[in-house]
Amino acid sequence: MQVSENFLSGDAKEALSSDMASRYSLEIDGKEAYGGAKFSEEVLHTTEKLVARLYGSRYAEVRPIGGHIASEIVLLSLVSRKDNVLSIPESNGGYTGYEGGYLPQMLGFKNYHIPYDNATQEIRLDKLEKLMQVTSPTLLVLGQSFFVRHYDLKAIREICDRHGTKLAYDGSHVMGLIAGKAFQKDVLDYCDVLFGSTHKSFFGPQGGIILTNDEDIYDTMSRNITWRSMDNFHPSRVAALGVATEEMIRSGEKYASLVASNSHSLGKELNDNGIGVRFSPWFSETHQILIDPQSLSKSGLDFRTFSERLEENGIITDREGRVGTAEISRYGLNNMHEIAELILKVFRGESVKDRVKEMLSNMSLKY
Repeated sequence: MQVSENFLSGDAKEALSSDMASRYSLEIDGKEAYGGAKFSEEVLHTTEKLVARLYGSRYAEVRPIGGHIASEIVLLSLVSRKDNVLSIPESNGGYTGYEGGYLPQMLGFKNYHIPYDNATQEIRLDKLEKLMQVTSPTLLVLGQSFFVRHYDLKAIREICDRHGTKLAYDGSHVMGLIAGKAFQKDVLDYCDVLFGSTHKSFFGPQGGIILTNDEDIYDTMSRNITWRSMDNFHPSRVAALGVATEEMIRSGEKYASLVASNSHSLGKELNDNGIGVRFSPWFSETHQILIDPQSLSKSGLDFRTFSERLEENGIITDREGRVGTAEISRYGLNNMHEIAELILKVFRGESVKDRVKEMLSNMSLKY
C-alpha cells in the first residue's frame, strides 16, 4: 500500500531481466550507433507507439530512466536560464524537486509557488492570475506528490494563454489513472506536455515517459536527451514498459476505476471508525488517501511510528501519512472494509500478521 510503488507482472519481469539488461542501444541521426542493437531499437519504437496509443497522443518519449529525468528533459526543453516557472509548493503536497535548491538551481530558472487552497485542494485561480501578471512565467507545472484531486485545466489553460505561458502536467503519481481514464481525462486537451513516472499508479518498471501533441516540443525534447540529460536508455526497462503498456491497454480502465473507488471507500471506512482521513466526505479521487496526523497523535503516534507499526504486520505504507490503493487494486481486492479493519487493529495495538500472510497467500494478479 505504498503510494509510490506497484507490482510488475511475470511477463514484465521477464522482459526486465532479459539479456537486454546488460546491453547498450543508441541512435544517432536515426542510425544505430552500436552493432547488434537492431532489436533494441525495434523494441524502443514499438513501445513508443504503444504508449502514444494508450494516451491518445501524437508523440511519446519513453527513454527517460525516471520521472525526475523526464521532468529535467521537459524543463530543459521549455525553459531558459533566468526564466520564471510556477509549480505547486511542497507545503501543499508539491514535488520537492521543483523547490529552489534543486531543479531551479541546477537549470538556472526561478520558481514561484502556485496559490493553492490546502483545505479544498484547489488552485486559487484569482490569485494565480495576479501572480502571473507579476512574474510572467514561461512555464506552469502542475502535479503533486500528495495528489488527491483533479485540476480545472480549462480555466488554467485560459489563464496561461492570456500570459503566453506553456502548461505542463507532472502526472508521476497518476499516470496509470490517466491512462485508465479514471482521473483527469482532459490532460492532453489542455496541457502542452504530460510526463511522469511509470511505476506508481502505472504498473510498469521504474522509469519515465513524456507525451505531447506538439511536434516542435517533441523535437526539442529529443535533442535534450542523449548526452544532455542521459545516455543509454536501458533497453530491458523499455521492453518491460512495452509489456506493461500492453497490459494497461487491455485492462487499464477497469483497474483505474477500481483504484479510485477503493481509495474513496478505504478513506470512508477508516474515517468512520477511528483513523481520521483528510478531505471528508470525498477523501480522494486518486490512488492515495491522506491520514489526518491529529487522529494519530491522540493515540501517541505520528506518521513514522504508525507506518512502522503497520510494517511490522506486513502492511507497507510510506512515513508521510499516505496510504495507497494501486497495488491492492491490481490484485482485484475490493473489500475495503476488510482492509480498513486490519489497519484499525494495528492502530489499536493488535497484531494482524497471520491474517495478512493468509491474505497474501491467496492473492493473484488480476489486472
